[in-house]
Amino acid sequence: MFRHAVAEVSSDDLADPYPGLLRVGPLREWFDGVGLGPGGGISFERVAAGESNEVFIVRRGGSTWVLRRPSAVPLSVEGANRTMVREYRFQGALAGSGVPHARPLAICSDTEVTGAFFYVMEFVDGVVVGDPPPDEVGGPPAGRRVAEQMVDALAALAMVDADAVGVSDLGRPEGFLERQVGRWRSQLEGYRRRDLPGIDGVAGWLEVNRPTGTQSGIMHGDFNRHNMLFTREQPTRLAAVLDWENATVGDPLMDLGYLLSGWRPDDPGLPGREELVARWSGGTGRRPESLGWYAVMSTFKLACMLEGVRVRQVDDPTREETPFLADAVVDLVGRAEQLIGEAAGW
Repeated sequence: MFRHAVAEVSSDDLADPYPGLLRVGPLREWFDGVGLGPGGGISFERVAAGESNEVFIVRRGGSTWVLRRPSAVPLSVEGANRTMVREYRFQGALAGSGVPHARPLAICSDTEVTGAFFYVMEFVDGVVVGDPPPDEVGGPPAGRRVAEQMVDALAALAMVDADAVGVSDLGRPEGFLERQVGRWRSQLEGYRRRDLPGIDGVAGWLEVNRPTGTQSGIMHGDFNRHNMLFTREQPTRLAAVLDWENATVGDPLMDLGYLLSGWRPDDPGLPGREELVARWSGGTGRRPESLGWYAVMSTFKLACMLEGVRVRQVDDPTREETPFLADAVVDLVGRAEQLIGEAAGW
């Protein structure tokens, strides 16, 4: 995980190390009020500066936590604050579920503390696993275990009862699939500046071939290995699923379709798509139907989202542009078209 320089702050030094993001004095008082860490000294380490959220490691009195807050210039202040509350509630709902996660500890809705809503969760030490897996988690031979652990977590998430854990109000499962294409197409049209050949055809196919029956549940909304931490101890295990900003109560097959939409392992030691689907089915007792549609839908959704990110980067001089993003969106549309050709076999 990318690390920035640590900003150490003592009881006598109240300089804000990240202006616009942290206010050390009010933050220290807030930590006192919720009983997180003794003593005056406190340090912040910025570990992720994303399009929508900022993440800091906080150290105090021998303890370590993670503070998560909106970016300095969110698209909507009200929306960003609402997302903080949703993330906190979804992660709290996972207690005892079998879904590895960072336990949320306290949330702050007083914007006088640091300019926005934020929450603090436990620190989970781990590695974001690339492809192939790094030596820290066991190298390429750990690839099968990584895939299996992710699918097991996804199955466990699908089994969480949103009503029982008190988050049923955080989504609208009725008509969820019926709204998806229109929602993302509308967002795309709101910032569309260039032609994206094929995307309208993908949208049309999705509308015509939409599944007629669904089973509601909690979905993560961005379930991929970049949002996972794996342990350094071997055999490695999934330590935490991160980044719950897109979570909702919808159709869990959206997560499974997204995870498998790009799964084409060249390594014969890795599980194939059919094996992963069977593993998910074994964990849920549910046989997924129309999985190809979900793979196309998740790819279409990602293309629309990333085009929005690209436009914001171009328009906002404070944001750093991602050089390959324009081509990545075009490639995603092409992948969706390819998946349409394969969907019947899923």
